[in-house]
Amino acid sequence: MTKIPRWAWPVGAVVVAVVVLFGPRWVGTLRATSGAVSTYSELIVAANRQDLTAIRQLCTKSYLETHPVRAAKEGGVIGLPRNIDKNFQAWREGDEVFLCPTNRVGPVYRFVSEDRRWKFDGPAGVLRQGGQFFRSDDSEDGPAADAM
Repeated sequence: MTKIPRWAWPVGAVVVAVVVLFGPRWVGTLRATSGAVSTYSELIVAANRQDLTAIRQLCTKSYLETHPVRAAKEGGVIGLPRNIDKNFQAWREGDEVFLCPTNRVGPVYRFVSEDRRWKFDGPAGVLRQGGQFFRSDDSEDGPAADAM
C-alpha cells in the first residue's frame, strides 16, 4: 500500500470544502443559463415556423401584455430574433439570465423564471466591445455591468 504524504490531507480537505461551498451555486447558475439557452433555441425554431402558440408559451406574461405576437410577412415573427451565432454569450445576474445571440457584440435578451421554466422577457440592452453591457433603460453614459 502506498503511503499518502502528509500535505495531501489538508489539500484534500480544502478541495472538498471548496466543492461543498461553491458547487451548488455553480450548478444553479449553469442550470439557469442552460435553461435560458434552451428556451431561446425553442423560440428560434417556433419563430422560423411561425408557430404563434409555441411562442406564447415561451414568453413571459409581462412580455405578452406589451408585445403582441404577430407573424411577419417575410417569415419569422415581428420583434423576435431568428438566429444565434456559434460564439453567443449568456450569463446570469441575480434572478435573470441574459443572452447575446450575436458574436459577443449586439442585442441582449432577458430571460426570467416563470412557472418553473425560463421564459423570454424581451430585449434588455446591448453588449458592446470589451464585454460592456448597456441596459436599454440606462443612460448612454456608462455600462450597467460587466458581462463577464
